Amino acid sequence: MASQPPLGALPQILRCPFCDGRFSFEERPTPPFGRAEFGLLRCSCSVFPVVDGIPIIQRGPVGMLEHTRGTQQTESVSINTLVAQVERGDTSNALLNCLAVPESQGAWRSAIGWRLAHSRFASRIARALGNRKFRRHVLARRDTLGAREVLEFYYLSGGPLDPAMGHYFVRRFGQPRHLAALSLAATMASDAKPILDIACGIGHLEHYFGCRHDPAPVVGLDMNYYHLWIARHWMAPDAHFVCANADDGLPFADDSFASTVCSDAYHYIRNRRRLLDEIERCAVGRMVVLTRVGNAAVMPNEGAESTLADYLAEFGSAEVHAFDEAELLRRYLRRIDAFSPGPVRRDDLSESKWLSFAWNLLNRSKRSIASDAIAPHAVGQVGVNPIYSHEAGADGSLRLSFTFPMIWYAYENHAMLSYHPRVAILSPDELANLAAWNSRETLRTLVDSFVLLGLPHRFTQTDSSSASSSKS
Repeated sequence: MASQPPLGALPQILRCPFCDGRFSFEERPTPPFGRAEFGLLRCSCSVFPVVDGIPIIQRGPVGMLEHTRGTQQTESVSINTLVAQVERGDTSNALLNCLAVPESQGAWRSAIGWRLAHSRFASRIARALGNRKFRRHVLARRDTLGAREVLEFYYLSGGPLDPAMGHYFVRRFGQPRHLAALSLAATMASDAKPILDIACGIGHLEHYFGCRHDPAPVVGLDMNYYHLWIARHWMAPDAHFVCANADDGLPFADDSFASTVCSDAYHYIRNRRRLLDEIERCAVGRMVVLTRVGNAAVMPNEGAESTLADYLAEFGSAEVHAFDEAELLRRYLRRIDAFSPGPVRRDDLSESKWLSFAWNLLNRSKRSIASDAIAPHAVGQVGVNPIYSHEAGADGSLRLSFTFPMIWYAYENHAMLSYHPRVAILSPDELANLAAWNSRETLRTLVDSFVLLGLPHRFTQTDSSSASSSKS
């Protein structure tokens, strides 16, 4: 794999969220396992590390954070430790400290007891074993692995992270929440300034913005470094990413962005009033989109949800457009602009579980989902939707079966049944067309029915039905 695009102009728009100072960047050697810059960002009050092309601008520890509560799921590393390692050129260990997942201690608990298995000594051994396993199975193979394989290393191999989140990330491309987000993201115009994606996860929206026919520059922000590492090097390698906690303030200069999006995360942010002020500072008067925002009036509740009325009071704007996620999904499936006449009345939204909002639309372009030749879910490298399990036929065909990976996944994404066929058969000719990408028209029905999706070029190393770029 070639080296990743450099930091470029990113340091020019970065600002310290604690002193508002500009940063100077001091580069350090890239280790053999690295593929982008390592170095230090210095301002008047602090020093922050840059690890494999990702600035880490926060004072809290770096680790695997549970997304709904922000609690540490594995042993974390302090910013001071990372800075010291990068300062002396120990960039290999800095990367490992940001990324390595300890071995699962399940077997240890039964063999040596819960107390000993959770001792400092056991944690150090687990960390060492995790580093060794990570070097062997991921870092040594990172040029050939796909994003799916890296995610499965973290989530689906008996480690300490919740497997449900692994299924969520791998299969997000066809989920109702993602299509609802795309229905609004499709209206966000390209500009010389980038789009800011807050709580970007592993970069699904960055993939869309970078692969559509008029690519938009984008900067993703998230508090989980390992999410950003997967996004930066596998999902959206042309985008930039910053590891920071949105509750600290946004680490960017005034008026740096063309628009702002936050998908499936706003109701988890504690200091939302400050965040809204920061969004306005960083993208003055520009379009703001919030999707998959939980309504406290409808159970079950997550994070710090509010009611529709309370959210509207938070935003403080009379021009807020409010949407029901199910309605956005219906519009997406019909290729109807989210802002076309006839939206759901606000009075009808008070009992909708999942809400979306948009404001500052006066200066937005008239970009629409209906104006694109290719649907947003089809941009990228076309391959089989990960929600389907595969079974090869004797005649060279491929039988695909729609399969929910978990009961909770089925509960949250049952609407997928309304637009995915339960079973699909890819003929040998269709597989050949897909592998060679001879004709989009030949496969359009499969794309329109979500059997095939546009995926990142490095989403998987094993899917032989992936094809070449489908930008248009």
